Amino acid sequence: MSFWRTRSKTHTEEPIEPSFFSHLEGAAEDAAAIVGISSSDPPDSIVAAIDEFAFAWQGGKRPPKKVIDPEDAPYAFGSLWGQQLVRKFGWEWKLVTFHEHGDSTAPGVLSPDRSLAVYPIHFVIGCLQDSNVDCTILLSYNMLKAGDTGELEPGSYSNYMDGVHRIVPRTVTPAKKNR
Repeated sequence: MSFWRTRSKTHTEEPIEPSFFSHLEGAAEDAAAIVGISSSDPPDSIVAAIDEFAFAWQGGKRPPKKVIDPEDAPYAFGSLWGQQLVRKFGWEWKLVTFHEHGDSTAPGVLSPDRSLAVYPIHFVIGCLQDSNVDCTILLSYNMLKAGDTGELEPGSYSNYMDGVHRIVPRTVTPAKKNR
């Protein structure tokens, strides 16, 4: 009997279909327009606007449904955020399969060596659905810019957002209702 075991793959990836990628790009354009920026603005400015939008949403400051449906907002703003990771860091959009989770799939943005992954749409869903989630979009971006990624094994697909936390989380102050 061998003492060596073959490590099974926990993730695989495949290209995102062109039609789906086109939807990502269109949704990102919609998000940029909602916060009054251009998708060609510097990534630093765009990520700050996404973070500000999500935090305001958590506090109850949301655009009317005719501007963006709440079901579409995570897709739009997650797509815009993912695009900035691609632009700034040379990452790539891929469809990732999670073999340890019933072969579920999610679009993710992956570092070139696949040591890091960000699933921006899913993270934004969490931020917009739960005001108790510390929305660390801008913090994570700034940490990546500073090279704060730790020692990670290439091909590990480590979800970067799992390790990004504030020492003191921001807290949402709910918007006051008009009486």
